[in-house]
Amino acid sequence: MFVKFERQESALIVQFECDDDEPVRAYPAMASNSFTIGLDHPSTYDHIHPDHLALIAILVARPWMNSTLRLSHPISTVMSAAFAANNIEAGPVDEKLGPYNPEGVGYMGLAYSGGADSTAALSVLPPTTIPVFLDRPSSERSLYVKDMALQSCDRLRDIGYHVIVSSCDLEHVRQPIGFPTDLANGAPAIAHAAKLNLSSISYGTVFESLYGLGRTKFKDYELTSHKKKWWMLFESAGLPLSFPVGGVSEVGTELICEQSPFKSLARSCIRGTIDSPCNRCWKCFRKSTLKQALGLRNQEPEVLALLLSAREVKTKLSALPISHENVLLYNFARLDLSMYPPSFKDRFSFQHDLEYLERWYSPSLAYVHTPFRDGVQARILEYLRIMSASDEGEVKTWDIQDRTAAISPLKYDL
Repeated sequence: MFVKFERQESALIVQFECDDDEPVRAYPAMASNSFTIGLDHPSTYDHIHPDHLALIAILVARPWMNSTLRLSHPISTVMSAAFAANNIEAGPVDEKLGPYNPEGVGYMGLAYSGGADSTAALSVLPPTTIPVFLDRPSSERSLYVKDMALQSCDRLRDIGYHVIVSSCDLEHVRQPIGFPTDLANGAPAIAHAAKLNLSSISYGTVFESLYGLGRTKFKDYELTSHKKKWWMLFESAGLPLSFPVGGVSEVGTELICEQSPFKSLARSCIRGTIDSPCNRCWKCFRKSTLKQALGLRNQEPEVLALLLSAREVKTKLSALPISHENVLLYNFARLDLSMYPPSFKDRFSFQHDLEYLERWYSPSLAYVHTPFRDGVQARILEYLRIMSASDEGEVKTWDIQDRTAAISPLKYDL
């Protein structure tokens, strides 16, 4: 694959030329051979380090490329070696080009979404953190509504944050529309990194995603293909990854948001209006039941009826296991199941309390860029207690494979 980068006014244009044997028609398919990242100023393009261009390219192109990445801008030997460690031949290489190094400690960049997990991450990062919001284009093909997130960006600016809102259509490279890789939403932050003197890119990735706790079995992130695939590439680009809430469950991020000064900014639903969530999507169902389980919201029968009747909710609930199953098991152990269809009682019966989801799994601090670790730990502990050795033991032995094999998918009628 050949990747060309060029400037167009206040934007970075990325274009792909795929080789004949590359799997562009696989599912999901490559639907477009170019995308745009809006920049805060035309001069920002001149600051972008070539290694950052290469990192942006691989974040978007990885699902469809083979093992060769040919770039219009030469990269450093350090970045080339990182690609080689992932069995990718990337070049050309400029041996005189030094790797990117921020001045001093630099600033933390956050791939900000406006959701609860992203807001919890912002709450435990230093106040000098720079949130970078990927502003998706409006489309008739998408249910996404960005008004609430954009309002949150405005309010963060009012508080004093340096917020970047970057119009970016990289999700349209993929069909169906979506992020080609789970870290691709950090592309605008990477494009602005040198201009902003960023030293790390952080994400609102939570415990369930980093350690697989919402799936069938706990996984040690250190041993995962995700760690092997991305960690060295980000480090070699001079932008180490940070997952400040990587040891915080979705239960914990809700508790953080409830106590955070940014509480009013968090909205995980991306289909509702500024005034109200849609109360029809999977995120609304999960977050609504969680808030009720934590005693943060009363159960509203009319809203529950809407959620339970939604096709997306029914589809998600029929999976084995259900996405974020641990959170739902926590929730339904604390809810009045008489308000739900009878089948919920058997499906969500579980012998463990899962109270440890309210606490912080401290080994995750290893996945925060070193200069920021002490501050992140101190701020997390302002909101949550730390897990005990016993809690950590329960986490590491999380395994519901036998349970999943022994139960039937949830089906219900209203």
